[in-house]
Amino acid sequence: MLLTRKIALISLLAALSIVGRIYMTAIPNVQPSTVIIIITGLVFGARFGLTLALLTAIGSDLVLGIGFFTVMQILAWGVIGLASGFLSHVHKKVPMLIMAVYAGFCGYLFGFLVSLNVLIGGVPSFIAYWLMGLPFDTYHAVGNFLFYLVLSPVLIRLLEAEKKKLKI
Repeated sequence: MLLTRKIALISLLAALSIVGRIYMTAIPNVQPSTVIIIITGLVFGARFGLTLALLTAIGSDLVLGIGFFTVMQILAWGVIGLASGFLSHVHKKVPMLIMAVYAGFCGYLFGFLVSLNVLIGGVPSFIAYWLMGLPFDTYHAVGNFLFYLVLSPVLIRLLEAEKKKLKI
């Protein structure tokens, strides 16, 4: 029963993250997926954050298009999920505004890590590609900051209640 509940929970979070990403495509790089991965990592730890990162990248890219960038998205969101999992023991002590800044920083981190796929063309290609993407990374960062402020009070409370039921 406990395993079934965990699978259902990660499935629901993945669906929320995937649908949020798909329906926000009209605004470039602004989507709730990164924040949902961050909050999941903060509440349930690195393994949950990493699992949600994998499901979000693959699930949303099945609709939006799959390419080598999907691997880089898994890497980037995976790093964010892991990092958030490592912060799970201290996030309650950190003010929400600081955590929102962390979420904003994750937008830049995501863009940097996804840009690493251009290293195949050499360092100058990577630098040019990464710099050209900075405006979009800024959209992602600002979106993450705002999504964190809006989603975290409710989602953290709901997930903490579920965590107690799961006895994790």
